[in-house]
Amino acid sequence: MNEDSARRNHGASAGAIQPCGALLILDAEGGRLLQVSANLEAIIGVSAETALAEGLPAVLGRELARRLRRELQGQQRLPGALSIKRKVEGKLCSLQLDARRSGERLLVEIEPLIRTGNRRLLATVNRWLSRFAEAGHPEDLLEALVAGVADLTGHDRVLVCAFDVQGHGAVVAQQCAPGVPSMGGMHFPASDFPPHMRGLYDRVALRSVPDVKAAAVPLVPCHDPHSGQPAGLECTLLRVISPEQRRYLEAMEVSSLLSLAMHGDAGLWGLVLCHGMSPHPISPAVRDAALSLVRMATQRLFLLRARSEARFLQSVQDSRELLGNNLPAPGVLLEHHAEEWLALFQAQGLALMMPALESSVGQVPELPSLRQLVECLEGSHRHPGPWSTQALGEEPLTADLDLGEACGLLAVAFPVGQEQRGWLLLFRPEQRTLYSWAGRLGSDAKAAAPEALPLLGHLFSQWQEEISGQSAAWERVERLAVMDLAEDLAVMASAEEIQRLYASLRQEKQALTRANRRLEQLAHHDPLTQVWNRYRIEQAMDVELSAAERYGRPLALLMFDIDHFKQVNDTYGHELGDRVLSALARQVENALRGSDLLGRWGGEEFIVLATSSELEAGLGLAERLRQAIAAMEVPGLPGRVTASIGVAAWRPGDTRKSLLARADAAMYRGKQGGRNQVEVEVGCEGRSLGE
Repeated sequence: MNEDSARRNHGASAGAIQPCGALLILDAEGGRLLQVSANLEAIIGVSAETALAEGLPAVLGRELARRLRRELQGQQRLPGALSIKRKVEGKLCSLQLDARRSGERLLVEIEPLIRTGNRRLLATVNRWLSRFAEAGHPEDLLEALVAGVADLTGHDRVLVCAFDVQGHGAVVAQQCAPGVPSMGGMHFPASDFPPHMRGLYDRVALRSVPDVKAAAVPLVPCHDPHSGQPAGLECTLLRVISPEQRRYLEAMEVSSLLSLAMHGDAGLWGLVLCHGMSPHPISPAVRDAALSLVRMATQRLFLLRARSEARFLQSVQDSRELLGNNLPAPGVLLEHHAEEWLALFQAQGLALMMPALESSVGQVPELPSLRQLVECLEGSHRHPGPWSTQALGEEPLTADLDLGEACGLLAVAFPVGQEQRGWLLLFRPEQRTLYSWAGRLGSDAKAAAPEALPLLGHLFSQWQEEISGQSAAWERVERLAVMDLAEDLAVMASAEEIQRLYASLRQEKQALTRANRRLEQLAHHDPLTQVWNRYRIEQAMDVELSAAERYGRPLALLMFDIDHFKQVNDTYGHELGDRVLSALARQVENALRGSDLLGRWGGEEFIVLATSSELEAGLGLAERLRQAIAAMEVPGLPGRVTASIGVAAWRPGDTRKSLLARADAAMYRGKQGGRNQVEVEVGCEGRSLGE
């Protein structure tokens, strides 16, 4: 389904809702009732005509109507749904009421509450939250998530559909009832989830269709009496599905649908899709509990992914080992660690191309082709970040080169002299993948199978596509790790250059002094931001901790991380991301005292050592830094840069690890609390600062 058709179908279904609830549309102040759904009397016991004639108090009662208007003043929606009781056809019914704004209108949705047993519901949610906490890997967590949602909602098939950078979806976890066809391994083209449709999940995090075939309920009157246009119902839970969406679901024999959004820092990461093979109404309480499960699982998922990235970076760090004062030549380093790097990066070959050294391990292109590749990279890629592709044959830069069987490339440059650069090249082979699409990629084919064939199995087997000419994608953490390797190579290349200078230019003291300074700069400073690197700030931490232990001199440690930095890189590119890091380092340096020490810990994380500072002084410094960062402007970046800062103070017996751990935990509490905040270490709660 493309975006245009999605918009057309939305227009076709505007002015109608599903019959599982009722809808009231009021003006912006909530004082005048403009439209109601035709089924209002069946849901709440008040006819549409009476409601329109007598207003909101006739539907909800005067006290509840006043409360609704009061709680919505200046707010986009109610802070939480309200439970009310009304007599409908002589029976006392429990209803749930929720309200939100849409432009100049106030939308009030009323749904019957289906009895589920709140104690059982709470126990079920807590049981699955415990399972989530026990999951140690993302795959285990996703399997627990689909099982938990299926248990909670009773749907026949529950799956997690994750989106890639192109917007295509893939089923990465699934739970099916006996006899229900599997959709494991299926892929959905981006046209099935156009930007317009995905954007709706940013406004309303779930979509519920208890009965796909249920007749729509019109609004009375059918058009807004002020604008004369159909009502805009995109942000309502009760909005009807379009005819095309209905055909799509019916083709898969799905009779009811519940979809729940999984949001990450960069937007919609995926959806939990719940399918019923027959109409399946569920209580709003169960639906909301399922959304809570999904949100908790999503937070846990990104935590596990972050831990996995940290373990990978630590593995690379362990393999690098700056080796203290023993700095081997780049060729020796390659000889000792190349096989380990190939395994870590899942690469088939590695090449080191320097003016004085051309070396390779594993399967790499021929040497003349490597030289041509480096020449192309040198001419077009001058910033210090990595260059990567998973389809060398499709890149304009490399399409004309004979690179043999190599398909993916991760390349990073490093300085080997004042004007020269070397290149570290990692190659991946082609990874042919057979995709089973729920719609043919790049076509207008609809999800419908020939009538003579069973729907689901043949539907997808007909639309299989082999993707070739691509390697496995390079992950963000791999691009970060290769920068660390390039930093080592730069230091070692400079050390090797100094050794040659000692041998041939012993009398040239000036040249020797310059080379030593360059080595010290590379060994102790981050090449992008020019502040201390992790190796140097760790040395400073050890010195300050020793002084604190011996003399009782106070010390505060600030750890901060740029908020949503991955989104900056993904949206505007790594070159702008590098400029953000450099600008932030200058901004922070200007705000520090002369005794404070700044270092880049890695990626978008930085550390400040506030020497001779108690906790209160550290908190004051952290707040000044937070404000300075928030006030910073970076050319080319539309929004502002913010940071989450954790503060910890030295305690007797502290090691570098324990002090860092408290500051890191405080920083993550700041992120979880909304970002752009200063948080203090555990044991000093109630002292957070920031927005």
